[in-house]
Amino acid sequence: MATTDTSDDKAGKAPVEAAPSEAIARPGETSSRPGVARPWIGKGLTLVLAVAAAVFGVLWWQAESANRLRTDALDSAREYAITLGTYDFQSFDASLAAVTEISTDEFAAKYNSVAGELRSLVENGQGSSVARADHAAVETVDGDRATVLVFLDQDVRNVAVPDGRTDATRFLITLVRDGDLWLLDGADAK
Repeated sequence: MATTDTSDDKAGKAPVEAAPSEAIARPGETSSRPGVARPWIGKGLTLVLAVAAAVFGVLWWQAESANRLRTDALDSAREYAITLGTYDFQSFDASLAAVTEISTDEFAAKYNSVAGELRSLVENGQGSSVARADHAAVETVDGDRATVLVFLDQDVRNVAVPDGRTDATRFLITLVRDGDLWLLDGADAK
């Protein structure tokens, strides 16, 4: 046991003892006891890391969802442009049905209204076309709507061009989201 020498010792008072394991903190000094603040620092750091992970997880998920929508819109627009540009005079009704199946009700009605003229042109000219869309780019994706520019090439044959030729058409395809699918809502030649 340690004792301290004070002037009160001489007056007959008992000496004041200081515990060897505790240091007396003076005003303005911090405690030197190990482990007092460490649990709070560890818990605080864990909380900050958990919040940061959650925020970055949500941001990643949103970016992936947006990227998936863009990719789906691009793939759908290419496929739909090919469906629009591929036909044969011997199976024109099947081509018409294929277009209306992938379309909104409004676009299907518009397409059906011009199908009569198309049918007579294709059948009288014994026309056929095989389309491909090697190049396309998403212009916009806004929630449930997307516009995609599609470069469509059609290998066309008919009575006027029996050896065939390639026609190049650029379409601005408009799509509308219906559940998990994009539907054709417009096809404007540019």
